[in-house]
Amino acid sequence: MPGAPISRWTMSYFAVSLVCLLSGLAAMGSGFGFPSGDVGAPDTLVVVHLLAIGWLGLLFCGALLQFVPVLAAARPRFASVAAPALVMLVFGLSALLAGFLSLGGRAGFDLAIMPVGAALLVSAFIALAVSYAATILSRPEIDLSGKLVLVGLVSLLVTIALGATFTGVLSGMLSTEWSAELLLRGLPVHAFSGVAGWMSITAVGVSYRLFSMFMLAPESGFSTRRLIAGLVAALAMLWVSPFAALAYPGADVAVEWIAVALFAGALFVYLSDVFRMVRSRRRKTLELNTLAGVGSLVYLLAAVVMVAMHQLFPDTLAFGPAAIYALAMGWLSGLGLAQLYKIVPFVTWLEAYGPVMGRAAVPRVQDLVRESRGRSWFILYHAGVLLGVAGLLCGAELAFHLAAWVEFAAVAGLAVELFHARRLGYAPADIRLPKGAVRPHLLFANQI
Repeated sequence: MPGAPISRWTMSYFAVSLVCLLSGLAAMGSGFGFPSGDVGAPDTLVVVHLLAIGWLGLLFCGALLQFVPVLAAARPRFASVAAPALVMLVFGLSALLAGFLSLGGRAGFDLAIMPVGAALLVSAFIALAVSYAATILSRPEIDLSGKLVLVGLVSLLVTIALGATFTGVLSGMLSTEWSAELLLRGLPVHAFSGVAGWMSITAVGVSYRLFSMFMLAPESGFSTRRLIAGLVAALAMLWVSPFAALAYPGADVAVEWIAVALFAGALFVYLSDVFRMVRSRRRKTLELNTLAGVGSLVYLLAAVVMVAMHQLFPDTLAFGPAAIYALAMGWLSGLGLAQLYKIVPFVTWLEAYGPVMGRAAVPRVQDLVRESRGRSWFILYHAGVLLGVAGLLCGAELAFHLAAWVEFAAVAGLAVELFHARRLGYAPADIRLPKGAVRPHLLFANQI
């Protein structure tokens, strides 16, 4: 990220997100929540939000703190919100999970804690979204990645607005005649706005720049208009589907099919652009993070196919849950872990050796990691995801629980590798800390 300031709190976001991921995987491995329990049970809501907000939400927010100034080629706007937003996210998520546990009889908190947690989460996400949007919009011309991040931020606002409303309903503070109908119609929109809208579209936008950067591929020639038009139209169809069902019973099915078709078309455009980058790259030998990131695209394609199969054959295999799992744990988590494996050592290298660059011998970015070890952990992780998808499709709970523990072991291994990178543990001893270099702190940057 040459030319961009180092975000002081990005590593803090990453650290908390990894703790949430490990906690969520341990919960799934122990049989907590779906598929051992109902898909809408409080235990399942705990695991879902631990992964969606705690892992993916914090991961994306931390990455955007560092990445958005690169897109805009400008200093971040309202950068001071990062630290208080992280505190609000942690306390808000904790309150929300406590509410879910109480809803299921596992804790004794007043259910009003859920709207309180939601208020903290909404405040934090809005503050961060304003910071990101203001930074991107400060640039006279916005590139493809910036436009996609803005679309993702709009989806985030829809997601958190619906989520906050649901906490009012579940806690009993919002009780109306249409509360049950709101939950029935709104939950799918809430879920897909988060997974397919905020997270996937943002991941697509970020990946354009990261793939181009790390493969040394051209940053032009992409199908910008078709991609953005397809994604925006798909989101619009998704958001109007509940209202279509109210006006014309059964119309929501047709609208959802149109949304799936539009998402599939946008996916084809995106994959075509990535394939073009791979073919035109100047770095012929791809690094591990790029290979793992490109490999995660397989899950995105598989998820779209499974969503279509769920629409066609809803009473056969569990295509719906398997598609969500493939999106969350294969596509989004796989891509996130892959880019973490590069971003952490890259930012660490800039922080540690930036002050002496050109004045002393320093290690390479690649010297801060051991790809031979990292490769084994990525293989193990994706083996776990495949086993988990198969377990959901076939209704094999034991296989699903085993898959979660396999993923847990892989993520723990990758976390140890990131710890070594952050502490310069793999750097050659003779040039590890030349005079004037900065020893990075584990959880935050020493320089901004």
